[in-house]
Amino acid sequence: MKCFVIIYFAVVVTSFSQQKFEKEYKIKLNEVPLKAKSFINKCDFDARIKWYAEESQDGKTIEAKFCKDRHVYSIEFDEKGNLLDVERKIKWRELAVKRQQAIKKTLNNHFKKYKIKKIQEQWLTEQESCIGLAKENLNSREKVLYEIVIKGKKNATTELFEILMTGDGTLIKELEFAPQNNDNLEF
Repeated sequence: MKCFVIIYFAVVVTSFSQQKFEKEYKIKLNEVPLKAKSFINKCDFDARIKWYAEESQDGKTIEAKFCKDRHVYSIEFDEKGNLLDVERKIKWRELAVKRQQAIKKTLNNHFKKYKIKKIQEQWLTEQESCIGLAKENLNSREKVLYEIVIKGKKNATTELFEILMTGDGTLIKELEFAPQNNDNLEF
């Protein structure tokens, strides 16, 4: 009986960790860690920076968001101001055909039906490289991942998913969005 309870608990905990939730809200400059502000100042952007806090299944992060060359960028930091990643929102047609085919192949293998809602390039690299990536047009494609939000159908229901994969279509992470908590009645 003890073995069954432990296995049941492990399955329940694992299933909770597979859901994605996030809450994002704007914050004031004085709420931003000094280390994060210092990094953004080194980048010397010609754009207005907006600061946000994000709470998710992974904890709390701080994001600097701005527009450059018709793309939305997000530079993410932990609560102490340590750099986590740089992301750039892109359109599907901006991807090389080879990458599109690799991503489609993976999605076709995991979903009966799907529609891409949002796609971002994501760079996980050291601070100096990120300064270069953020200041330039992100020509360096090393360590690039793709974060894709899709509306997909696996079984009988259609759900929202966040997929993280490499450019060759290797699936790294798949999270199903947690149902939204609606305290208000909607008519």
